[in-house]
Formats: sequence, C-alpha cells, structure tokens
Amino acid sequence: MNAPLRGFTALLLHAFPLDARMWDETRAELGEVAVVAPTLPPEGGGRTLSGWAAAVLGLVEGEIVPVGVSMGGYLAFELWRQAPERISGLVLSDTRAGPETDEGRAGRERTIELIREHGAVGLWGEMEPKLFSPAAEPEVVALARSIALDRSQDDLVTCLEAIRDRPDSRPTLPTIDVPTLVVVGENDELTPPHEAAAIASGIAGAKLVTIPESGHLSPLERPGAFLASLRALLAEVGA
Repeated sequence: MNAPLRGFTALLLHAFPLDARMWDETRAELGEVAVVAPTLPPEGGGRTLSGWAAAVLGLVEGEIVPVGVSMGGYLAFELWRQAPERISGLVLSDTRAGPETDEGRAGRERTIELIREHGAVGLWGEMEPKLFSPAAEPEVVALARSIALDRSQDDLVTCLEAIRDRPDSRPTLPTIDVPTLVVVGENDELTPPHEAAAIASGIAGAKLVTIPESGHLSPLERPGAFLASLRALLAEVGA
C-alpha cells in the first residue's frame, strides 16, 4: 500500500464518447490520493467548455490535479484558464492544444448529424477503428463500446459541440507553471504524437511520455504504463 498523498484531488476527465467509467481501473489503483471523476457534460455546465469548467470546479474543494484525456484535455486547459491558483499539477493525455480547423468543424457537424440519425451505435461504428491500436485487447474494445452505447444522443451532441467550439489553447501553454505530464499513445491516430510533442514543448519543464502499442485511449489500452507515469506526476506534486 502506497503512503497517502495529501493536499490535492486528482480530477479525472474522460475522453469522448465515453464517460467516467473509463477511469474505474485507474480509480481502484489510486487509493493513495483523493479522486473525483465526473461524467461530461457536467450537470449545469451547459454546452461549452467554459460552462463545464465552472461546474466541475464546484464539485471539489481545494487544490486539484486535472488528468484530461482527449476531450478531457480540452477541459483541463479551460480549468487552468479559469482557476490556475487551484491547480497543483496537470496531466494532458492524447489531446491537442489547437482549435478546430474549418475541416474539423465540418467533420463535427457531419458526426452530429450521424448521431441524430443513428444514435450512439452509428457513432461507434465510425469511431471504433480510430480509437485503438492494432494491439488492443478485445475486452478493452468491448468495454469502451458498452460505455459509449450507454450515452444519450443529447449528451453526445453536447460533447461534440463543446469540442467543435473549443478555444485555441496554444497561447495558454506558456502560462502553465506547474508540474505537467503529457502522454500520448504511440499509435494515436486522432491526436498523433506530434500534437503531444507540441504541447510539451510549449510548457516549461513538461515531461512527454509516449506509450508503446497504444492508440487514443491510453488509460484503457495500457493502464499499467499510464498509471506508472501518472503516479510519478502525483508523487512530484504531493512531495
């Protein structure tokens, strides 16, 4: 049993199109820290990352370490902009700092229409091949699928709207002055390693970790490697 780390809460922020259940294994292994893992969009957060951040900040008191994967990474940037004084450390996994391109926005609109016509099943059929590495265990893919198919159409659309309309976080990078871990799957097709490298190079002292044989959902595909890197960051923050 690891000694407790005190003074902050790890705020686990999940990827699209999943929910907080993607963190179940991570939560079970982080008994040494306080953990909060909200499902997005949060209640009362509306349809923007700004509203989500305000709502999430109301869920936990004191200092936090946002751990954001993909969509959760976009929210982590917004949390930093709104409450840097409360953030003791930061983990940005399989995400990017730039805003949506015109092409990307058009793609989000097509996906929103797909969800409205075919629901979560249609969305999963489009996303599954892009989320995982060729080495992904079938059980991991099945778990992610079961979570995604539980999500309501409105929540999925709300998430996509927030992702589509996210601000440019590149100017935010040099303002981040806390211990920061940037993680990316070696085979991440949606936010490739060069996106992670750009984030890490923009944050003074950030550590970049590339997880072998992992796609876009590193905490699910390679939980041991992800957890080891996360624990190291949390230990640095809690020292």
